[in-house]
Amino acid sequence: MKFGQFEIIRWHPDVSIPQSISDVMEKVELADRLGMDEIWLGEHHFSRHGIISGIWSMLGYVAQRTKNARIGSAVVVLPFHNPIMVAEEAATIDILSNGRFTLGIGAGYQAQEFRGLGSNIEEARPRFREYLDVIRKCWEDGPLTFKGQFVDVEDLLVIPKPIQKPLPVTIAVSTSPESVDYAAKLGLEIIVGGPTAVMGQISQVMDLWHERMEHYGHPHEHIDLAVGIDIYVAPTMEEAKSDLIGLEDEINEVFRRVGNPRRADGSIPEGFKHWANRDEDRLLGAKRALKEGMLPLIGTPEVVSERIENLRSKGIRSIRGTFGKAGLEQGKALRCIQMFAEEVMPNFVDERVAVTQG
Repeated sequence: MKFGQFEIIRWHPDVSIPQSISDVMEKVELADRLGMDEIWLGEHHFSRHGIISGIWSMLGYVAQRTKNARIGSAVVVLPFHNPIMVAEEAATIDILSNGRFTLGIGAGYQAQEFRGLGSNIEEARPRFREYLDVIRKCWEDGPLTFKGQFVDVEDLLVIPKPIQKPLPVTIAVSTSPESVDYAAKLGLEIIVGGPTAVMGQISQVMDLWHERMEHYGHPHEHIDLAVGIDIYVAPTMEEAKSDLIGLEDEINEVFRRVGNPRRADGSIPEGFKHWANRDEDRLLGAKRALKEGMLPLIGTPEVVSERIENLRSKGIRSIRGTFGKAGLEQGKALRCIQMFAEEVMPNFVDERVAVTQG
């Protein structure tokens, strides 16, 4: 199995923003030293839910402060950026990391972010698809010529080019079949987690992606899709549960208000109709996940290992964990990562070697 770390840096009221960033960087460096396979960062704006608004600065910083782990964005929200600059930035991060970068992208979903950045959420889907096309063409040899709905350039030398050829791209999908089909049609991996995990639909989304990859004739059996899950390891079950109680209540309350694409009048923009009943779906999905035995990765090393083994039995062989929660004492967050690396990861060492060699 592969294990990674995922961070959007949720901002706890009792911790300053500079300290929050410093604490996460300490976690990232420890994870890299202890053999974590991947480090992923996600872009967000304007709320406590996530404070990595300067996604490229953070990715460059992580590239320089780590040596071995792959680095990825989960995700860069394409409609917020000029796609040619995304291609340049991604290539630069790839060079700085010596070919360790994966560009994870998404269309975005938070109405507040679109309003704040002056981006029309109604155009999110078409911009995303055109921008992705532009980015991939930027990395090809020779100058860029592109004429589309949003981008119109001719004979433009886009540099630098990435070290990796091609630089890996992965797409964040919703639970809608259309988004999964789109990624599979392009032969691209998908990011599974977030609302998908909460709603207990991880296995279904993964199965659909494999089926559509088969349909389009793309090799896929060798690809282990990663799932994002919260992780907290502690010496006892009592401590594992009690340490986290209430820490992110205020952040989650903010997210319930802003973490959706609804307009001010409560209506849902075109392209986001599957969000119409998302709050109810999340409650039902959480129950479904528990019923299917997909328990939180919270507990002692033995308990967390058992629960990972259950996920493995469902075909999940790559996990990206958010270790601890915002506001958790830093010493305990670091202890969690160390215990996971030293007492959980070795239980899957044979598979980890096989994945690395493959």
